[in-house]
Amino acid sequence: MGKVEIVRNSLPMSGGDGPNSYSKNSHLQRRTTSLLKEKIDKLILEKLNAKTLISSDSNTFRIADLGCATGPNTFFLVDDIIKSIETSLRKSNSSKPEFLVFFNDLPQNDFNTLFTFLPQDRSYFAVGVPGSFYGRVLPQSSVHIVVTVGATHWLSSVPKEVLDKSSKAWNKGKVHYSNAAEEVLKAYRDQFGRDMEKFLEARAKEIVSGGLLVVGMCGIPKGMPFSNLTDSIMYTSMADVLTQMHSEGLISEEQVDTFNIPIYSASPEEVTVLVEKNGCFTVESMELMDPTAWLKRPMNVEDVRHWMVCIKATMGSLFINHFGEHLLNDVFDRLTVKLVGLTEKIESSYREKVMLFFALQRK
Repeated sequence: MGKVEIVRNSLPMSGGDGPNSYSKNSHLQRRTTSLLKEKIDKLILEKLNAKTLISSDSNTFRIADLGCATGPNTFFLVDDIIKSIETSLRKSNSSKPEFLVFFNDLPQNDFNTLFTFLPQDRSYFAVGVPGSFYGRVLPQSSVHIVVTVGATHWLSSVPKEVLDKSSKAWNKGKVHYSNAAEEVLKAYRDQFGRDMEKFLEARAKEIVSGGLLVVGMCGIPKGMPFSNLTDSIMYTSMADVLTQMHSEGLISEEQVDTFNIPIYSASPEEVTVLVEKNGCFTVESMELMDPTAWLKRPMNVEDVRHWMVCIKATMGSLFINHFGEHLLNDVFDRLTVKLVGLTEKIESSYREKVMLFFALQRK
């Protein structure tokens, strides 16, 4: 298996429910997701004709969460959506439908942990759907609402150009397009464009006419250099840590030079162009939000430590796949120490409008 292909199979969050697992270390993602609740509620009440959708079907309302990971955030999200739909139906004096929820993630995702923690008092039937959301994962016109939060900024693979020593986009000594050559940024941007085209094509087939696609992902204001963002400090520090570990003989130069984080932050304008090109959806919402709006004070050292615990649970599988499990704790211990020392720089970096929220309605 080549380096480009390997990424697709190493993206699942850390499984299980142990101290380093995603299920125990996704509280920052939960807080971010909760910021979307009011917007999703409003969309369902104002844009979704739940009564008509159900009456033209089998009295079953179907929801899909793509990139659901191992919980528990997906359960909170689904519960909020169902409550909003029930509120909408009560206002139209409609009977309560049955709910079916599709939980999707890559085949390597820890579905056992996900289903172990399914709420006992849930008001829906649950189905696991393994597969990449950059292709079809559901039957045609089978779902009324598709939601994905914190997933579509993950590319399907590292752009092949950044791994090619003969390419101008060869990303030697760096782990991301932040502070890299313009050719590296272009390679990431083009890969995102190809991936999002496939994502929209697949959802257009799966979502019923009048249904909603709701997405929350990493974003950036148009024209802003990524180097202004908080995450840029993290990626630069990652590269520094890996270079240091190479100098100590713990990892090879080739391992450092071929390691890249396949995450891209898109602007609203970029996504809008792709949606218009697809032609199957109307844009109901497209905006940048502050994912740390819940933090009502300056970031401190403990905030940075908690951030790194969440990043380890989110990205750990990438490091294990590339460097080996025996080095994971060493990498993140060093990274945490380095970033704690940069707390003031992190606090002063740009992090206000770095979550892109958009909602599309199937024509």
